[in-house]
Amino acid sequence: MLPMVDVGLMDEHLSGHEGLLFKLKNYEAMVKETMLNNIIQQEIIVLKDHIRAMLQLLDPENKEWVSLKTDNPSFEVHPISAQSDHELHQLKKIVMELKTTVKHMANENYTSALMMKNPNVKHVHFQMAMQQATFQNYFAHIMKLMDWEYTPKAAEKEQKKVIQKFEHLLD
Repeated sequence: MLPMVDVGLMDEHLSGHEGLLFKLKNYEAMVKETMLNNIIQQEIIVLKDHIRAMLQLLDPENKEWVSLKTDNPSFEVHPISAQSDHELHQLKKIVMELKTTVKHMANENYTSALMMKNPNVKHVHFQMAMQQATFQNYFAHIMKLMDWEYTPKAAEKEQKKVIQKFEHLLD
């Protein structure tokens, strides 16, 4: 029998997965750009594997160690091909929203894993967090390639001040 905290967290995660799966299927039907559509399709496959794993973990009859069946996704990311301004604006909003969503899921899976008690449940949720973080990196890379995101850089002087402040810790 699983600890109640593990069951409660997985119940919450499964509800979130149901909503995200619905949203991803709508995006899949809407997005015609091949690379982005492939990433969305892979996210659907990964989410279904997360659902399968959680249902298997919740099954009181299951005595086997549960693992994810999907590996961390791997894509060749390139700038989104030329579209109309309106289509590019829509794709930008979709990529931004998906990046935020998978970041939230990665964080939620990781934080939940730290609270979970069953070693198998904990392990699977750490794996799920890594997969979602991988998707976040892909969406962030697309945003960078498309110049849809600006990350301010610290001045070299400021970085050196921080190094000087903490160098003594290595003594």
